[in-house]
Amino acid sequence: MPEKSVKPVKKIKPETEVDESGELYQRRGKSFPVVALGGSAGAFASFKAFFTHMPAESGMAFVIIIHLDPNHKGQVADLIKTFTAMPVVEAVDGMQLEENKVYIIPANKDMGLHNRQLLLLQPAITHGYRQPIDYFLQSLADDQWNRAVGIIFSGMGSDGETGVRMVKEKLGMVMVQDPQTAQYNSMPLAAISTNLVDYVLSPEEMPVKLIQYLNHPVLAEEASEQVKQAIQDSNAVQKILMLLRSHTGHDFSLYKKSTINRRIDRRIAYHQIPDYATYVTFLRENPQETDVLFNELLIGVTKFFRDVFAFESLKLQFNTLVKQKKRNETVRVWVTGCSTGEEAYSIAILLMESLEEVDKHDWPKLQLFATDLDSEAIDHARSGIYYSNIAADVSPERLEKYFIGNENTYQVKKELREMIVFAQHNLIKDAPFTRLDLLSCRNVMIYLTTELQRKIIPVFHYAIIPHGLMFMGPAETIGGFTDMFTSVDPKWKIYERKEGSASVGRMIDFPFNVSRHLPAAGIKLDDLDKIATKRSVADTFNKILLENFTPAAVLVNEKGDILYSNGKTGRFLELPHGEAVMNIHKMAREELRYVIGNIIHQARSQKGQVNIEDIKIREGNQLRLISLKATLLEDTGLHGLVLLAFDDKGLSKKNRKTIAAGGQKDQVTEELEKELVYTKQRLNNTIEQMETSVEELKSTNEELQSTNEELQSTNEESLTTKEEMQSLNEELMTINMQYQSKTDELTRINNDMKNLLDSTEIGTIFLDNNLDILRYTPQVRRLFNLIPTDVGRPILHVVSNFDNTSIENDIKEVIEKLLNKELEVKTKNGEWYKVRIMPYRTLDNFISGAVITFTLITEYKNMEQKLELVQQFAGKVIDIPGVPILLAGPDQKIINVNKAGRELLNGHNDGILGKSVISFLNGSFRDAAQVKRLTAFIKNTGTEPAELVINGKNYQIYARKIKSQDETGEMLTMITLVKTA
Repeated sequence: MPEKSVKPVKKIKPETEVDESGELYQRRGKSFPVVALGGSAGAFASFKAFFTHMPAESGMAFVIIIHLDPNHKGQVADLIKTFTAMPVVEAVDGMQLEENKVYIIPANKDMGLHNRQLLLLQPAITHGYRQPIDYFLQSLADDQWNRAVGIIFSGMGSDGETGVRMVKEKLGMVMVQDPQTAQYNSMPLAAISTNLVDYVLSPEEMPVKLIQYLNHPVLAEEASEQVKQAIQDSNAVQKILMLLRSHTGHDFSLYKKSTINRRIDRRIAYHQIPDYATYVTFLRENPQETDVLFNELLIGVTKFFRDVFAFESLKLQFNTLVKQKKRNETVRVWVTGCSTGEEAYSIAILLMESLEEVDKHDWPKLQLFATDLDSEAIDHARSGIYYSNIAADVSPERLEKYFIGNENTYQVKKELREMIVFAQHNLIKDAPFTRLDLLSCRNVMIYLTTELQRKIIPVFHYAIIPHGLMFMGPAETIGGFTDMFTSVDPKWKIYERKEGSASVGRMIDFPFNVSRHLPAAGIKLDDLDKIATKRSVADTFNKILLENFTPAAVLVNEKGDILYSNGKTGRFLELPHGEAVMNIHKMAREELRYVIGNIIHQARSQKGQVNIEDIKIREGNQLRLISLKATLLEDTGLHGLVLLAFDDKGLSKKNRKTIAAGGQKDQVTEELEKELVYTKQRLNNTIEQMETSVEELKSTNEELQSTNEELQSTNEESLTTKEEMQSLNEELMTINMQYQSKTDELTRINNDMKNLLDSTEIGTIFLDNNLDILRYTPQVRRLFNLIPTDVGRPILHVVSNFDNTSIENDIKEVIEKLLNKELEVKTKNGEWYKVRIMPYRTLDNFISGAVITFTLITEYKNMEQKLELVQQFAGKVIDIPGVPILLAGPDQKIINVNKAGRELLNGHNDGILGKSVISFLNGSFRDAAQVKRLTAFIKNTGTEPAELVINGKNYQIYARKIKSQDETGEMLTMITLVKTA
C-alpha cells in the first residue's frame, strides 16, 4: 500500500467552462478526474498491482473496460473487490459516476460517457474485431476533456490506440504499462507507437505518479489572479514561445493563448515543476523538453472517416464534382493539417468510389496534396501503415479493396498511396496550393486566434476555384466571410466558394507577420480587453466626427479604385452608365475628371500633398466652386494609397446669365477657351493612351499570373518527383538492408566453413576449371609452398613437397569425367597422404572446378608394412605340415595360422585372423575348465604344456614368446598344438 504521505485529491464538483476562444473544457478544481483502465482478460494481475497501491480515498472515479467473451458469466466485480477497499460495481445503464468508486463494463456491451453518466449500448459489431476501449476513451475525452485519464494495460491487438489520441487531443493524460511487465504487450506497444504517451510504468508505479500529476497546483485548481499576474509580469509564456521559435523555427504566437497555456500546464505537472519561471529555466537547460513541448502543441488527432455522416455528405458533393469534370481535367484537393494521413486517405477513397460511378473513359485526373507542420506525422502518413483497430472505422469492403492486411496492421495499397503527395507545410508563412476543387481544413482553425482565422480564410478563398468546396470541422465556422462562401451543408460545415468575391486584396500582409500581432512592450495581456473596450468608444466617436464635420473624401489606389469613402460625395461623383464600377476616373463628373487625374498624378510624383483651388462645376445655370486636396499616404497599412478630399466653397457670385448680360466675350477670353478645349482633347487622348497601356499591363500581369501558376504546377510536380524519389530511396534502403542481411549471413557461413575445415585437420584446396587456386586451408601449406598472395595463381606454378608425384592429369580427368579419384602419395619428409579429388559442384549442379583433400595416413602405412613383415616372418616360422600353429601379436590377436590350424579349427583366414586367441578358443571349446586352463597358460608362457581335448582328441598346447624380425622387434606369441596318443 502507498505511504500515508500521499494526499488524496480534493473532492470537487463537476463543472465545465468555455474559454475566450469558445473552446469547452473541464474547469480545473471543480470536478474529479475519471480514470479509464483498459486491458484484456489476461490483465487481472496488472489490475491487482494497480489497485493494491491506489488509496481508497483518491478522489477519482475508475472505469475498467476489459475484453470479455460475449457469453462470459463470471463475476469480474467480485474479483476486483479483493484488490481494493473501494466499492466495485458492474455498470448499469444511466449510472452516475461517483468519486472513490470502481465501475466495470458488462460483458457483450459497448459503454460510453455523457455528462458523467455511463451509457450501455449493444455492440455495433456483434462478431469479429471489437474496440470497446477505443469507444469508451473517445466518449471520455469528449465528456471530461482535461480531467480524463486513460491507462492501457496488458492485452492483444491494438484496442486503445485511437482512444489514446483522442484523450491527448482533449488535454487529458495517458499512462501505459511497461511492455516488459505485460503478459501480452501488443496493446501497450500500439499505444506507445503514437508518441503521445505521458508515462510508461509498471502497474505498481502508476498510482503515485497519477496522484502527483493530478494534485499539481496548475491542474488541481484554477490559478488565482495573483498567480496569473505573476505569470504575465514575468513574460514567461513569451519566453517559452521565443525558445520554441529559436529551437524549432516555428512561431506559435498566433495560436490560442488558452490552448498554449494548458499544454504548458501539463508539462509543468508532468515534471512537478513549481511555476512558469522555473519551467523556462528547465527548457533552456533541457533542449529535448522543447521538442516534447513542440510535439504537444502539434497534437493532431484524426482517424479514418471521422464524423461518418460528414464524409457521407462530402461524397454527395464528390459525385457531382466528378461528373462535371472532363476527361483531361484534374480534380485537385488539399488536406491541411493532415496529421498521420487518415483523413487524406479517407478523402482519396471517397474520390475513387465517386469515379466508379462514371464511365472509366471519362475519368478526370486526381491530384491530392496533404500537408502538416509535424514532419514525424508526415513520415507516418507516407508509410501508410496503420494498426488493425482501423477496422472499427473502415468497412470490410474498403479494407479489402484499398488495404493489405498483415499480422497486426493494415497497409494502404500502392494505387491509393500514389494518389497523394505528402509534404511539410506552414499555413502562416508558406504559399498555398491553388486551383483547388476541395480544401479540407478540419480541426485546424480551432487552434488559431480569431485574428489569424480572419486572415487565413481569404487565403483559402484565393486557393479555391469558383464553386470549389471548403470542408471544415464541426466546431469551426467561416466567421463573417459570408461574402466569400455560401453554406452547402451547415451541419457538417461544407462551404462553396462564391464567384466574383475579391480575396486578393485581403492578403496584403501574407505571409503573416506574427510579431505585429503581439502586444507591445509594457502592455499586459489581460489589459488588452480594457484597451479594446476603450477603442470601441473612440472608434464610435471618430465615426460620428468623420461623417458630420469633415469634408467629403475618398481613398483610392494607384489604379483609381475607390477603397473607402467618407462624407457626402454625390455632388462630385456619380455612377457611370453600363457596368457598375468603383473607379474614381469613371465616376467623377465631367468637369472634375481631368483635374482629378492630374492631381493624383502630381501627388504621386511629388510624394506629398497637392492642392487645386476654385474649380468650377455646373449646377444647372449656376457655377459651384470647389477645391481639391490629394495626399499620398505613407502609413504601413495604407502605403501607396491617395486620399482625395473635396472642399465645397458654395455657389459662385457670378453665374452664366450675369456674364452673358454684360455683352460679348472679348477676344482674349475666346482664345483662352479654345486653348482650354484643345488642352482637354489632348489630355483625353493621353488618358486613352494611358488606359491602353494599363490594359496591356493588365494583359502582361495575367500572363505573369499564368506563368506563376505554371511555376506552381512545376513546383507541385517537383514535390511529386520528390515523393517518388523518397519512395525509391525507401525501396533502396529496404534492398540495402536485405543485402546487409545476406552479407551478415554469408559472413557467418564463411566463419562456420572456416571453423569446420580447420577442425577436421584435413588439408583442403579449392580450384576452378583453370586449376587456379580459389581457397585453401592452413594444413595445405605442409604440402605446397603457399602464401596468401598465391590465391588466383595456377596450382601448377606452386612448388609441392611430394616425392616425384604430379596430380595435374588426375585433376583434369576428374573435371572432365566428373568422377571421384583417390591416390596415395608420399612427401619428401617420408609422410604418406591419401589424396581425394572431387568435382566442385555449385547449388545449381554446375561444375566449377575441383576440390582436393589431403588426409595424413603415415601411421596407417607403417602398420600395413609391419603387418606384411609379420605375415612374411610368420609364414616362414609356422609353415610345418601336420602341426597346428597360431601366431598372436602383443595384443593376443591372431595374426597368422597355418593350414593344419585352419583344418583343426574348421575355419579360414577371414574368419580367424584378427580375432583374440582367448575369445576365439572360448568359442571353439565349450568346457569352462579347459578355457580357464588355456587362458592361464597363454598369459603365463614358459610353464608346462596344457592338456586339452579338441573334437574328442587329446592335445598338448605349447606357447612361447618369439621376437619379431622387423624394425619394431615386438614380442609375438606362438601357440603350438601337439596331438597325443
